Amino acid sequence: MRLLGLVTLVVLAGCSSAGREAAWEKSEPVPRAAGTSTASVGQLTDAEAAWALRDDKAQLEKALKLYEAIVAKDAGHGLAMTKLSRAYYFLVDAHLSLNDAVTPEDRLAVLQKGVDWGERALLVLDPSFEKKMRAGVEFDQAIKDIEKPAIEAAYWYCANLARFAHAKGLAARLFHKDRIGAAMERIAEIEPNFFHSAVDRLFGSYYAGLPSVGGRDLEKAKIHFDQALKASPGYLGNKLLMADLYAVNTNDRALYQKLLKEVIASPDGDDPDIAPENRAAKRHAEKLLNMTDERF
Repeated sequence: MRLLGLVTLVVLAGCSSAGREAAWEKSEPVPRAAGTSTASVGQLTDAEAAWALRDDKAQLEKALKLYEAIVAKDAGHGLAMTKLSRAYYFLVDAHLSLNDAVTPEDRLAVLQKGVDWGERALLVLDPSFEKKMRAGVEFDQAIKDIEKPAIEAAYWYCANLARFAHAKGLAARLFHKDRIGAAMERIAEIEPNFFHSAVDRLFGSYYAGLPSVGGRDLEKAKIHFDQALKASPGYLGNKLLMADLYAVNTNDRALYQKLLKEVIASPDGDDPDIAPENRAAKRHAEKLLNMTDERF
């Protein structure tokens, strides 16, 4: 009965995703040779300036509009598409998820945009991947051959997809877990410490966050989180996720509080590429620390 229930959940997840058309299911070919127009270059400069101020939600929304305007004029601009995927993830993580007035449905809609832009970026940045997906090759197989220019798009696609699936529930997590795992394995082959141990961070979350019937493995989760903390101690999201997923699922209240207090006490860092993410992690840590009794 347990196996039958698991199979039913996966089938239901497949049915629930059937209504969405993925980028590689569309008939239009993907434009190439993007980013050369003067308008694109100028808009990209403005978009990057607004993105640098993404702690401010208004500036982040300005960056999103500018990146989208770039793609509207330059339909093969893979860089802008990748930044859109990352920016929509940040909008949810740093702003919407900390605002109790924002509904789960609204957050899901934003994450879906992040997934969509990540898909489009993958097709633009790796023509071989596009060819395979349009030929009907399974994603889990096609993603194994992507090259370095596409790994950032692959990561932000998966980061949005993982969070989207987690919010949708058990069936969605089971349906998407192999796709996310295959992409992370390829990124690890090309650039093991990509984006401050992103692969170990996501694998730690992956193994800790899965349901027990879907492959949860807390020992593997700890190995990945420990590796992320060792290699990238300045990225506070590594400790935050270890507390939120691993410590909770091992019922380790002391570790949970220790990690969250360390996040709160840590400096933001001088790296402009992650300082806003670190500040968001600290806000999340404060909220989670206040929820200790609810979670244990």
